[in-house]
Amino acid sequence: MSSRRVRVTGLGRPDAGVSRTKKQQQNQGLPRQHQQQQEAGGGGRAGREHAHHLFDELLRRDTTSIFDLNSALSAVASESPAVALSLFNRMPRADLCTYSIVIGCCSRAGHLDLAFAALGRVIRTGWTAQAITFSPLLKGLCHDKRTSDAMDIALRRMPALGCTPNAFSYNILLKGLCDENRSQQALHLLHTMMADDTRGGCPPDVVSYTTVINGLLREGQLDKAYCLFDEMLDQGMSPNCITYNCLLHGYCSSGKPKEAIGIFRKMCRDGVEPDVVTYNTLMVYLCKNGRSMEARKVFDSMVKKGHKPDSSIYGTLLHGYATEGYLVQMHQLLDVMKHAERPWEATIRKRYA
Repeated sequence: MSSRRVRVTGLGRPDAGVSRTKKQQQNQGLPRQHQQQQEAGGGGRAGREHAHHLFDELLRRDTTSIFDLNSALSAVASESPAVALSLFNRMPRADLCTYSIVIGCCSRAGHLDLAFAALGRVIRTGWTAQAITFSPLLKGLCHDKRTSDAMDIALRRMPALGCTPNAFSYNILLKGLCDENRSQQALHLLHTMMADDTRGGCPPDVVSYTTVINGLLREGQLDKAYCLFDEMLDQGMSPNCITYNCLLHGYCSSGKPKEAIGIFRKMCRDGVEPDVVTYNTLMVYLCKNGRSMEARKVFDSMVKKGHKPDSSIYGTLLHGYATEGYLVQMHQLLDVMKHAERPWEATIRKRYA
């Protein structure tokens, strides 16, 4: 894609610049510049000054391309959006990739007005934006509880601009709806994705299903969540560990141990390896209901499979022992912790010793 001289009020200024193709850059070989791009991401005042210094060096070189500047800008953006915006204002030339980085910076920093301004420049310049360009803006809107606005952009404005939302775009919307306790609307949107897929649209993925399942569970709609889980299986989708953890937590939180154990067993039968979150969810439920000895069996099973207990796991089991008066077992567990010394374990041992 060709570079163009562009200007967005408060964001950049036009000037002459050098543009080279990515192939030329690879043939030229710029190891020093790539190292500098990685170093430019440092935070703090010293990091900002260092980033500006390295950017100055890139601007002075005749061989520097828009690709190199974008790479440096992206490295800084991941650490400090404010510094990245400052560097952007010094760039002699910008392309669609540049503005995509700027939109991401502004959105993460909470400056959605500037993100919209940058997007407006992209549209007026005539570039065809891709879904990834819109994603940070959609995230920013959803973070500000403006999911309805994000849906308007993704479902109406993006297609009007010749940009089809992808699964990532939809997943942002689904999470935004669920975070606003609008899981029923999220379920409707998910089914819309499925209907559109039959017409060559965007099919939902594991993240799509898991997001809505979790939203339904958080709102206490366990039956709908499990129906969607079954629907997911019928579609040939394989649930991952996060999907099962959501269901497990939902059933445990609702006081349905039979269903929770059933989900755990199905998880193991289907070859999905439980993680620390899975085991901790079970242990928390068991300990809260006076079943710390059963929780210890879960703990032993976890360790046997090679998982390393974290502070939450130890704390859960120790609290269960203390509550039920199993002092001998509690001190035995404290002895186990001594042989796996970590900074937080000393704090926990002091509390229960």
